[in-house]
Parts: sequence; C-alpha cells; structure tokens
Amino acid sequence: MKIKEIYEFLDSVAPYNTQCEWDNSGFMCGEMNKDVTSVMLCLDCTNDVIEQATENGCNLIICHHPLIFSPVKRVYGETPLYNAIKNDITVISAHTNLDMADGGVNDVLSKILGLTDCEKLFAEGAPFMRMGNVKEQSATDFSSFVAKKLGNGAEVYDSGRIVNKVAVCGGAGGEYIPEAFYAGCDTFVTGEAKHHERLEAGRLGINLIVAGHFSTEVPVIKKLSEKLKEAFPDTEVYIASEESPCKTVV
Repeated sequence: MKIKEIYEFLDSVAPYNTQCEWDNSGFMCGEMNKDVTSVMLCLDCTNDVIEQATENGCNLIICHHPLIFSPVKRVYGETPLYNAIKNDITVISAHTNLDMADGGVNDVLSKILGLTDCEKLFAEGAPFMRMGNVKEQSATDFSSFVAKKLGNGAEVYDSGRIVNKVAVCGGAGGEYIPEAFYAGCDTFVTGEAKHHERLEAGRLGINLIVAGHFSTEVPVIKKLSEKLKEAFPDTEVYIASEESPCKTVV
C-alpha cells in the first residue's frame, strides 16, 4: 500500500480543502509513492516523536500541527524537518481540517465532556466549534470535571452563571468567545485564551474554562488511529508517547 492511499483516506475524513487559508495542512515532506511500512500518529512532530517512529519502523508520521507552518528558508541539522528527511520519513499534517471535521477534534472533545444535543457552531463561516448541553452545575464543579476528563488542570473564569449550555473549541479558541456568548452559551471551554480574550469573557458574562492546548486536542489522535486501523487493517498504527509541555491548575 502506498502512502498516497493514506493521504487520500485522510482527505476523505477531513477534507484538506476545508482548512483555513492561513493553515498548511497536508503533505510536509517525503515521498507519496513509497510503500507504507507502519504509521505513527502524534499531535506534534518533534525529534522525540521521530525517534519513536524510527524505533518502530514507521516511515509515515501523521501529525495534527503542521511540521512546516511558516516558509522555510534553510534547514538546519537536528531540527524535526531535517531529521524526518534524514530518516526517510514522510510527514502529513491534518490541522484545521481535522478541527472542523465530523468526528474530528471538537466532536471528540464534546463527547468526552458529555455534551448532549450537540450541534456545530460557526465562526468566520466555518464550523470551528461545537455546542451542547450538560446537567446544571457551578462553573467550579464543571471545570473540575473538565480537568479530570482531560487529565490536566483547568483555569476557570467564573461569571456566576450556572453551567448548562456549553461551547467547546480545542486548541487556541479564545477569539471565538463572543460567538459562543451570542449563540446563547453560558460556558466556553477551550485550550488557550489570551489576556484580552479573558477580559472579554468577563465583560460579556460567560464562564470561561481554559484547559490546555495539548489536552483539548490530543484525544482526537486515538480516534484517528481507530479510523486508520479500520480502513487499513494490515497496517501497523502507533500513537506516539507525548506529554503536554505545560500543566494548568484549577
């Protein structure tokens, strides 16, 4: 089986033509027409992940965050891009297309957090978020639940409103706080929010739970591995051992 077949499968579950204009999802480096030995999935294609891929005989890495984001003018030794090429590993990214896809980052996140009657929530004309209902509880109690389910800490900005209608956006979704508020949500869960975005949540009067970029996105990796194993049962699929670069606290 060729690497391009896996690329085409990824395109079918999270179409690359849906990615944001500023994104760089898709082919990063390597050869599409090579036979697949085995596959490694990760959130970030780091040197450690490349080492794991090499040890497991993987010649394809599928990462969420693009290995190449900004234009590359020179390739230095011991960078992830250099080491991927050096070790003859093809790298493919599925970023914002996977964020928005059915069964992607935000669908997985909303399921983990127990949202019911879930629906897509749009911003900038794209389904960046999901929103749904949870049982009524305080923002502090819900943030503790979020932290436990995601295996990380969580910062809570409590507006005093009871949690019931929740919007979620894995990764850096702080800019979409107003969209969640005007959609009628009392609570917004995301991975990152800048200082001015947190102030905006306070001004609007919406609970904000910041649970970590890594922790809100990494659950999709397991789901993607299940899809790949189902589609390509004869291909070994590994999940890289990764840790969040930081921890947040309740």
